Order: sequence, then C-alpha cells, then structure tokens
Amino acid sequence: MTCSLCRSKALFLVAGEKRQYWRCSRCGLIFVPQKYFIANDEEREHYLKHENSLENTGYVEMFQEKIDILKKVCPGVRTVLDYGCGYAPVLQTLLTRAGYSVAGYDPFFFPETDLSSAFDLIVSTETFEHFKEPGKEIARLVSLLSPKGHLAVMTRFYPEENRLPDLDKFGKWYYKRDPTHISFYCRDTFDWIARTFQLQTLFNNDKDFIVLKKQS
Repeated sequence: MTCSLCRSKALFLVAGEKRQYWRCSRCGLIFVPQKYFIANDEEREHYLKHENSLENTGYVEMFQEKIDILKKVCPGVRTVLDYGCGYAPVLQTLLTRAGYSVAGYDPFFFPETDLSSAFDLIVSTETFEHFKEPGKEIARLVSLLSPKGHLAVMTRFYPEENRLPDLDKFGKWYYKRDPTHISFYCRDTFDWIARTFQLQTLFNNDKDFIVLKKQS
C-alpha cells in the first residue's frame, strides 16, 4: 500500500470499524484505504449533523483558546482563510470579531470562495483528518500562503508509546470511529510535512494543534 501523504511504502496496522488502517513507514501517517471511503453525498449529510454554532458554548471556547494562541505566535496577520469551514463558519465569525479579514472555504458548502489571493494565515480545524489525498491538499494550502505566511492545523494526534502507535489505545480511540475520518497524524508526520514543504514549526501542543510558518 502506498502512503496517501508522502507516497512511501505503508504497512497494515490494524482493522476496526469494518475497515483497515495502514501506517506509513516514512512519515508516520495512519490512513484508511480508498475502498473504505464513504460516498460524497453521504459525507455531506454526515457533516450536516454536526452541532456547530455560536450557541454551542464549549465549541466557541475551544476556538477562542486557539485564537489566543494564534495572536501570540502569528503577529502581523491581516488576511485569514478558514479552510474547511463547514456549513456554519463559527470560526470565521470569531476571527472577524478579533479584527482579521477572513474568508471561508469548504468543498461541500462554500466551494466558490475566491482563492486567487495569498493569505497571511490559513486555519484548518478538524479538516486534515478528512483529507483523502493529504499530500495534494497540503501542497495546495502552502501555495495559498503569502511569503512567511502561517498554517494552523487542529486535528487529534493519534495515541503513541515511544513514538510508535499505541495499538491498545488506538483500538479504543473515539476519533477513528467517525467514518469521515480517514487520515491520522502524529508529531513525526508534521515534522515530515514541515521539512518537505519548507515550513517552520512555531507551536505544537503534541495533542491537537500545531502552527507552522512558511519559509519562502
């Protein structure tokens, strides 16, 4: 099996949820093979079930914590792209309130967003795990950044023990039970991404949030 991120050799890791999980021997990505992907219309319907709104206090507080981090590690940012904003772009509203000029893009709900201009910051929250071809998606994101632009990613890192997948915890991990979650990352994966796409890691909580900066 070929890794969907770096195109290197991947090995079978484990089965569960009526599908398989493979892990790349080079970049550490864990991914679900294409034959287990759900149909696009089913995927869209699944996203519509998400309770994402400004009335969801916990959801808003989670985003506000991330915005506070961005203010500290990404000074001078004016233009922001919320990539994978979903049908209710709550983050876009919060970023606008924080003083940023924000656009929202989503392949299912806002596919017509103008992406012809470069952005100082691209924020992708709970989106990377949905990427069918993460290598192509990440290359696209980097191309949309202005020189020295920032890329902030929120996605759950898979459980590890001594820099290897913890199979017991992974087997019980709630995050992989979502049928639209097909790509899973760890620190080594993002280190590979940073090296390959000439990005500098500015912040990484080793849990669910990382901020990278374009070097050219």
